[in-house]
Amino acid sequence: MGDRLKKLINVRGLAIAILLTLALVTTLALASCVSQESLEQAIVPLQAWSAAQTQGKLQPFPPKTTNRLQRLLDRSIGNDQLPGVVLHIVTSDGVWMGAAGVSDRKVGIPLKPTDRFRIGNLTELFIAVVCLQLTESDNLDLDGQISAYLPKTVMDRLGNSKSVTVRQLLNHTSSLMEPSSQDFKQAILVNPKREWTAQKVLEFLPQRESTIPKDIYFHSSTNYLLLQIIIEQTTGQPLAKVLRDRISQPLKLKNTFLERHDPIPNGFAQGYDDWDGDGKLENVTQPLINTGLGLGDSGIVSNTSDLTRFFQALFTENPRLENSGSNNTLLYPSALNQMLTLEDGKGGYGLGIRHLLMSWGEAWGQMGSTTGFSSILLYLPVHDLTIAVWTNEGDRQTNNPYEIAAKSLDIILSEGQ
Repeated sequence: MGDRLKKLINVRGLAIAILLTLALVTTLALASCVSQESLEQAIVPLQAWSAAQTQGKLQPFPPKTTNRLQRLLDRSIGNDQLPGVVLHIVTSDGVWMGAAGVSDRKVGIPLKPTDRFRIGNLTELFIAVVCLQLTESDNLDLDGQISAYLPKTVMDRLGNSKSVTVRQLLNHTSSLMEPSSQDFKQAILVNPKREWTAQKVLEFLPQRESTIPKDIYFHSSTNYLLLQIIIEQTTGQPLAKVLRDRISQPLKLKNTFLERHDPIPNGFAQGYDDWDGDGKLENVTQPLINTGLGLGDSGIVSNTSDLTRFFQALFTENPRLENSGSNNTLLYPSALNQMLTLEDGKGGYGLGIRHLLMSWGEAWGQMGSTTGFSSILLYLPVHDLTIAVWTNEGDRQTNNPYEIAAKSLDIILSEGQ
């Protein structure tokens, strides 16, 4: 039981390791074929991203393409490689959704493309959008010190971090460490069903000073736990309500919830991992062990239909206008530009969003793992294409969502060559 729980608590570190490894692999693979000039010009101006100006529009997927995509998913779960996998692709000309495997291995329920899952690090996209909305209304200053927004009891836990800014939380350059002390592990051992708040988790931050240099990218869940508190302090509302009011309800996202804080009708898919290291996958969603679920770092449950809708509103729809009568879009162009601004040494990370160079062009999005699930959500502006992949297995090194997404893009985009 002790070893199992140690692996369970370390899921945050695993997610970070997978995230950084995939980004490094992508960068190294492209280094030989991407010039320095193209790297420096990697960010496409926002006005060139509209569907009307997309270079080489895709045709609707022919049966040959959809059959190849489905075979890719079927192969991914072959020989018990994955319990299940979902793929969702949205282009300016069409949509394709597919699934393979099961959502519950015990009873053999087939996985559906519309099933919900824990989105893990993709939660950061939602938190960043809310923060940028608050800056639009002058309720939050990205370059303001976090001490202006956080309670003294929280600041006292952060040591010499009073000069950290909101922007540094959003792009993971605060140098703040993970709340992964032995005391936190022991607290979960004593009470596996304990309900956690962001403040309670942060009580377990290491007391020693961080050795991580400031302004260097270092992914830490502490940053987004603090952003949750800042959002709640600024709005006077719990995070679940803020997400509903500002994102889910305006976009009509009917399958997006903050776990442990929103009711989730009919629940979500079961998630699996090999926590004991015996080569066998175990259900890590039932019975529930609460390692800080439902918080601002990785707490959202959603499905790919909602996530691709979220990205459409973020990237491809008209900017919000005060008198437009439409609440479907999320950010003004100036705020989106802030979100997508990369600075030297920031690890290819904007504000809550990652920038990748792939074989088919640049991509913006997020990826990572959480308890029982792995996922990726990407938008490729030059193709006006959004792709989402998730599996209900949290630590697979092969057939992970990034690999499946890359192979899917090869299938789709090579058809037009």
